[in-house]
Amino acid sequence: MDNSQLFFDFAPIWQARTLLLEGFGIAMFSAVAGIFFAILLGLIVALMRLSRYRALRAIAFTYTQLFRGVPLYVLVLWIYFGLVYAVGIDIPRIPSGIIALALLNSGYLSETFRSGILAVEKGQREAGEALGLRPWQVSRFIVLPQAGRIVVPPTGNQFVDAIKDSAILSIIGVPELMKVAQEQANMYYRPFEFYTVAGLLYLIAVIIVSKGISKLEQRLARFSRASKEASSGERRPSEVGG
Repeated sequence: MDNSQLFFDFAPIWQARTLLLEGFGIAMFSAVAGIFFAILLGLIVALMRLSRYRALRAIAFTYTQLFRGVPLYVLVLWIYFGLVYAVGIDIPRIPSGIIALALLNSGYLSETFRSGILAVEKGQREAGEALGLRPWQVSRFIVLPQAGRIVVPPTGNQFVDAIKDSAILSIIGVPELMKVAQEQANMYYRPFEFYTVAGLLYLIAVIIVSKGISKLEQRLARFSRASKEASSGERRPSEVGG
């Protein structure tokens, strides 16, 4: 082995910076798109789990168990390679990765959303119904806004997981950060340097998302306190007058 290989050399990182940043952008795009569709699917499945119809509950339960139980590695290969041979559906690499991330995370988020909805006090629903609201109006204007504040932290954690899981998409050739780092590490014979930088970029993304979620939690908490104080202030004159 050349003695020069025993010392760290980050010069190739600078030479490959454009490719690394492009790969980082694709990884973040895949994670954001995946979690976006996961939220939509997860909410639908959560509402199905809470439906009064047994068939919908059974379908939603099966969906949740399936995509929480299948490893992402297997799911990515199944969507990209399996569907072509099974039913002739050829999905490009990046959409395949996004679909896999969406399905996997929706399974977890469906349970998160279901728990958040159930955490809203039953009296809130009864109050809405007493005001003459229809069931869908109670869900839309009373239950879901309150449940939304509850599920922000676990949804943020799921987004962080999606960012880290995006590295697995390299197995089907998605040109995301990990795939680019592997190629460049092999080209320059500098695996430590390229994998270190890739890890740092993932870490930066996770820190930014975590900080953003924390800020959102704080704002929602302030909004919730302000709403309660305003509601309490509105009741006091009538109570005093009575």
